[in-house]
Amino acid sequence: LTGLLFFALATGLRYGRFSRPIARIIYSRDAVVAPYSGGDEDAKTGFMFRIANQRSNQLIEIEATVTLVWLEDVGGGQRARHFHALELERKSLNFFHLSWTVVHPIDSASPLYGVTKEQLDASEAEFLIILKAFDDTFSQTVYSRTSYKSHEVVFDHKFKVIFRTGEDGVTEIELDKIHDHERVS
Repeated sequence: LTGLLFFALATGLRYGRFSRPIARIIYSRDAVVAPYSGGDEDAKTGFMFRIANQRSNQLIEIEATVTLVWLEDVGGGQRARHFHALELERKSLNFFHLSWTVVHPIDSASPLYGVTKEQLDASEAEFLIILKAFDDTFSQTVYSRTSYKSHEVVFDHKFKVIFRTGEDGVTEIELDKIHDHERVS
């Protein structure tokens, strides 16, 4: 009886440990600050990073949260760490199919408005990213998190295209190119 009880307990613990769903989200190595959207008159600048699902499972109801953490002067030569929730162009997707470029528009309401690369580095800025999604395979909510420090933010670059059309006419994503970016002229 003790042996069966121990075996059942060990099996349950092992199953519980290894059956938990884990989000396998790949993040671009760098975040970029670059123009985006429309022509010259509609052009905006945005803080952007790119993500993709490395698994073949379906993620639905995915939500992104981005928080900027940096040191600000508080007077008397003192600096304190401040947290700013960044507004995103799109906070959530109903269905995460291929990839998603998460964009924070840098406008007059943004804490990044008018900030240069040097100012970002001097403030020891870090962008904290949290993703929350529902994993359709396990019917459970999964989380993924990462961060970009100021040296991982590249100004005046844009992400390269990572989609291609296969021989059968189906759109494919090249995950090995998710990190690629190029200078904006």
